[in-house]
Amino acid sequence: MPDALSPRDVPGDIPGAVRPEDLRDDLRDDLRADLHEDLRDDLRAVDLAATVVVALGARAATAAGDHRALVRLVARLAGVDAASVALTQVCPNCGLPGHGPLRVRLEDPSLATVQVSLARSGDRLALAVTAAGAVGIDLESVADIARVPLNDVLLSPAEADALARLGKRESEAALAVLWTAKEAVLKAAGVGLRVDPRELTIARDRTAGSAGQTPVDAANADADADNRRLVDWPHAPFPLSELHLLPVATPPGTVGTVAVVCAPRPALRILPPDSEPLHSQ
Repeated sequence: MPDALSPRDVPGDIPGAVRPEDLRDDLRDDLRADLHEDLRDDLRAVDLAATVVVALGARAATAAGDHRALVRLVARLAGVDAASVALTQVCPNCGLPGHGPLRVRLEDPSLATVQVSLARSGDRLALAVTAAGAVGIDLESVADIARVPLNDVLLSPAEADALARLGKRESEAALAVLWTAKEAVLKAAGVGLRVDPRELTIARDRTAGSAGQTPVDAANADADADNRRLVDWPHAPFPLSELHLLPVATPPGTVGTVAVVCAPRPALRILPPDSEPLHSQ
């Protein structure tokens, strides 16, 4: 299995497009090198202090492979060599390595602190990188979430009432949205599922700019990011106004959400599946 996030070298389905497989090996290698260099330059130009970068792709055969993909993405965004990026994972509860929040350390102390998060669902991988603030990402299959009896362990009373009014298909979509949103929030908070997700309530305005808030509306589960918000968490470790929920455009049948803790709402840049050369330096 490829390491992770293997790219297509040129866009497909374009009439008359020249594809790398149609070229001699030496020309194909030159094309790849040029494309990769352009992408590296483009990524280095991203203002991580005001942007969350999300990369989607194929999950590696091992957790270590996924971690290497995350390190390479951080290196390219920071404009440094991957060898100067250290990724650690230590549980703040038990103190043991191998689980818990992922942390990045860069050799150059002058560089901004980079925050990262990682999620897996089936054979898919989602990575999030930013310097705007603490970040969490989650990616789930709607069908997988629907097969698990989550309502009693996930939903706040307001959310349960809202989902009870929906049809089966809409309810399943809403449940996946709520799960990814709460997972992302709890990752950004650094606590994970040690906190009961029923303590959190995710809501959406019925219309953009509306003063009223309603629990997530599954019929519009794929609507824009501005409406989805964390409106209640009694023991939140940050002001709710500083928690931003950003839906991620994911492949059909999946749902993704990024949560970022920062004062101004960050921009979101999504690197589409198989478009980034994260499999090689």
